[in-house]
Amino acid sequence: MKQYNSSSISFPISWHIKREPVYRLLDNVDYIENFFRDGEIMISCFNNFKKNPDEMQGDNQEGHAIVGEFGNSGFSNHIIYESGKNAYVMSTTKEITKKVIKDFNAVGAIKITNPAMFGHEIAKKLPFVNSGVEGSCDYETSRVHFLEGEAGKILNKLDWNDPHSHQVFQEITMGMELFLKLEKYKHQQEYRFAWFSKTDVENSIIVKCPEASLLCEKIIF
Repeated sequence: MKQYNSSSISFPISWHIKREPVYRLLDNVDYIENFFRDGEIMISCFNNFKKNPDEMQGDNQEGHAIVGEFGNSGFSNHIIYESGKNAYVMSTTKEITKKVIKDFNAVGAIKITNPAMFGHEIAKKLPFVNSGVEGSCDYETSRVHFLEGEAGKILNKLDWNDPHSHQVFQEITMGMELFLKLEKYKHQQEYRFAWFSKTDVENSIIVKCPEASLLCEKIIF
């Protein structure tokens, strides 16, 4: 039988997370070569996603969501909102498949072996950026999301004239709209990076980040 001591441990413990790679698909070999030679990479934004007419590459509802409360009172609140206007965004996929290659007319990819460190290095090169987030997209049949229990009660009590209520709203919705995609995109298995600027982001930006290229591998199809 193993015995465990409940007293505090006096030596340090190192703990790590096994990270899976993600892939940035590109439709031009020059873009891939430029990244590994000079660290040059383009970072997009929701505004560009909305303007892209391609059904599989663009999405005019990016950053939009409807959140409501159901079952806690005799009436229901529904809030239509948008976020991510101040975000630089980069889409990647968790798995390269024939279908996703076709969606993006890809000729190759940047394999990002350490997504967290990659995001951190890119953040250092973006203007006015002081925070960011990464994660897998959530695929739903609708952009409407209902809050239940305590979160729903809080939503019903928010006073939108109080600036603090806006912060509370962000906390209870947990930025879900940033990763919300409709079911038709599910095969893309998107893993998304978002970097938040102090100002609104209207256009893509090209940055040079050779430090990030050291965390990646080149793939040419």
